[in-house]
Amino acid sequence: GVVILNGEVPGLVSQRLAGVMAWWVPGVRDVVNGLAPVPPEEDAPIRIEEAVRIVLDRDPYVEDSQIRIGVRGCAVRPTGATRSAAERDMADADAWCVLGVDDVINEIEPAT
Repeated sequence: GVVILNGEVPGLVSQRLAGVMAWWVPGVRDVVNGLAPVPPEEDAPIRIEEAVRIVLDRDPYVEDSQIRIGVRGCAVRPTGATRSAAERDMADADAWCVLGVDDVINEIEPAT
């Protein structure tokens, strides 16, 4: 149930996306993301925001067109709307899976 990722990827967003995709595999309990961005990049909140946005876009169970992402430090704040509470929870879980995210303050409103 533990996935260990090693090697090189073309940037921080690729590193983060690979980690999230590993988390999406059924039965995975932990992901050790040892991928190295080449060339090295300095991390910043905008890079976390970009990764969360791409992950939400790639999740087939989340319609992300009404979701906005804010990042302060390593805290992600998704806002907007989803079609259901389950979809809201999936977006929350996706944000938590992104390497570098320390907190998710989910303010997405599910449809009633």
